[in-house]
Amino acid sequence: MTGRIAVSRIIHTIHATTDIYTCRLLYQDALGGLVFAENYFPAEDRDAVLLYVTDHMVEPMAPRNPEDLTKPYARQAARIGQAFHSFEIKVADGKAASTAFREAGCTVASDYGVFFFVRPESTGGVLLEVCELPMPNDPWDRGNWDPRVGAGHHCTVTGLDHIACVTRDMASALHFFTEIVDGEVLEDMRTAMPQPARRVLLRVGDTRVAFIAPDDTEAGPLGAFLAKEQNGIYALVWKIADEARARSHFSEKLKLRLTHSGCVSSGFAIDPDDFLGARHEFVS
Repeated sequence: MTGRIAVSRIIHTIHATTDIYTCRLLYQDALGGLVFAENYFPAEDRDAVLLYVTDHMVEPMAPRNPEDLTKPYARQAARIGQAFHSFEIKVADGKAASTAFREAGCTVASDYGVFFFVRPESTGGVLLEVCELPMPNDPWDRGNWDPRVGAGHHCTVTGLDHIACVTRDMASALHFFTEIVDGEVLEDMRTAMPQPARRVLLRVGDTRVAFIAPDDTEAGPLGAFLAKEQNGIYALVWKIADEARARSHFSEKLKLRLTHSGCVSSGFAIDPDDFLGARHEFVS
């Protein structure tokens, strides 16, 4: 492998669910998500919705026949349940990236040429989708994209602060994201949220990604996360303009439970059980 693979952007985060309709409504009602496409992918027999929460795209995705474990996505959904599944990076040439990753010793799966996955054992614990294609009908590609598209919603989300990932193997995460792809370390520090850990903040493409390695991988909320079947993504952490208004919207209007328990940020979270397994945290 010669040179690092350039990442232009993080396209989206996939939220695995068994109820595509309810998941879509949650993103629309709670976070002001704006849907721009829906699709069915026969090769993996799964349905998906593409939506933006301000500047970050989320893709709720559900197997149409979850009992058919011959399909790779159904197997993944059965393994991790309702949870964040992966995030996707944009590269210029999918086939060249696939070859480079394999040459670097990474395990590549579900390789369709123009997009494929890099398995968690190669990335420090995160399932990573890699793609060269634009998303169908993506507003980002139209030349007049404005991330303030969600402004005015009661949740007061102004943008994605970062994607938070939890790892047992910081060295492997940093090797992949700074030596194999062209990520940049922004900050390397100690944290006590929600337990003593090393936290490294990276810029990958146009997005910040934090990797958190707890000192004790067998205890605390991060230890509990690592002990279960998961693909490494712990939370999406959003910036909000008005905490009081956001809390009122979530808890009073939508009856979603709020919590500080397990937060990797200084803010608060919607109880993941109320958001189909996904942890969304909010910082002001």
